Amino acid sequence: MPQKTKTPMKELSIRAQAALERGRELAREQGASCCATAHLIFGLTLDHLSLGNRILDDINIYPEMFRDHLKKLPKEEHPGEDDGLHPLVHLAIRRGKEAKQKLKHTKEITTDHVLLGLLSIKEGSAYECLKEFSVEPDEISKEIVEAMGVDIAERPTW
Repeated sequence: MPQKTKTPMKELSIRAQAALERGRELAREQGASCCATAHLIFGLTLDHLSLGNRILDDINIYPEMFRDHLKKLPKEEHPGEDDGLHPLVHLAIRRGKEAKQKLKHTKEITTDHVLLGLLSIKEGSAYECLKEFSVEPDEISKEIVEAMGVDIAERPTW
């Protein structure tokens, strides 16, 4: 399980904060004990202005697919942190901050940065959904970085 360290919530863009809140709402609706990675990817892909949304949309992967597929997966049971987020969600956000710093793309952590962080995690419900949808997270990550206009060699690796 990821090490517990401070998560940079204050640095999230307004759209990234909204995506996180949509993930929390879905977790509550589904009776989950905390907001897990598939709840987060659902929220992130609802951001229709994000590069990640457009890239996934191009390969016919839609937010509703994550929401619906979650019902078929075992719940990522974990008490969550004090804020109700699964430790893997915190890890995705911290990696999103690292992506922002490495790519020097914006001053805030955007939904695309958090998605890059999430795509780097090879466990959890989001990863299980992507496998079920035959989506290779590394390929989506590369496409996001390229769409940002950043050299692929600058892509963060974890």
